[in-house]
Amino acid sequence: MVKTILATLAVGLALVSAAPALEAKELKLAHFMSPQHPMDRHVMTPLAETVGAASGGALTIKVYPAGELGAGPNQQYRRAVTGIADIAFNLPQYTPTQFKRSALLHVPGLFTSPEQATRTIWDNMEALAPDFTEVKLLAYWTNNPSLLFTRNKPVRSLADMQGLKVRVPDPVSAKIVEAWGGIPVSMPATEAYNAMSTGVVDAVMIDASAVSSYNLQEVTKYATMNIPGALSTFTLIMNQAAYDGLDDTQKGIIEAETGLPLSLKAAEAFRMAGDKGVAMLKDAKVELIELDPATVTAFQSAMQAPVEAFLQAEGTAGGFDALAFVAGFKTAN
Repeated sequence: MVKTILATLAVGLALVSAAPALEAKELKLAHFMSPQHPMDRHVMTPLAETVGAASGGALTIKVYPAGELGAGPNQQYRRAVTGIADIAFNLPQYTPTQFKRSALLHVPGLFTSPEQATRTIWDNMEALAPDFTEVKLLAYWTNNPSLLFTRNKPVRSLADMQGLKVRVPDPVSAKIVEAWGGIPVSMPATEAYNAMSTGVVDAVMIDASAVSSYNLQEVTKYATMNIPGALSTFTLIMNQAAYDGLDDTQKGIIEAETGLPLSLKAAEAFRMAGDKGVAMLKDAKVELIELDPATVTAFQSAMQAPVEAFLQAEGTAGGFDALAFVAGFKTAN
């Protein structure tokens, strides 16, 4: 009897020792920029490195840049929701019907810098929670307020905006450009260079970091620096099932390496890229235009009523008080 039991135990131990070790978990991170983009170099790739190091290789992130998991910035959210990607770099303004609240953070004058905006957003993240019911939010940050890059016409006054076809990043900016007398054209940042070079648009509203990312200095003759432009918001989102499938140790690593610290790192990267972009504009002899205070006020006055009407309509459609939502972020500043 004893010999039989010992023999059985020996066989069991042999089977356990022969069982393969648990495989390391690899997460797929998708974005649509080049590997040289500041967000890849200073956010995505460093995140992959720190997660791999913290887990001893038990949890890794493989970055798929330049649309390798599917082309098109507008589809980033769906890639995360459906699990095509475990983690995706997402711009809420590209899918405003899903991100009803995030899209309202693009109102000009709400924030002054990427770092200040990012801290304020994280301090008030509960107000944005309804935007992220289908995914796990890992990071949320902003870039710099937009400049106006023009192809061949300087914008020194409100009158100069009349009839200009302007690439805009979000619905708020579209309403603003209309109020200024321009014609808004919605398109991803990745298409801005070709649109400017071919005359599809006369101008582009985007922050200065886009100069180094998309070589806008090559197709820009003038840049109006202090026009009341919106900034853009950015997120890293994770497929909820992929997150739920991690063990507690792996979840702890993800939590430790993301959130506000990663968001501030991304915001700082945008600010530094914006400074580099302005320097590149100067080197390319692009004329940098600074509006006087009275002209800035004229732009602000022209957009005030249309922006308020837009917020009222968005809130009604979304079932929440959009004016109070935006006011809450203004108060937080």
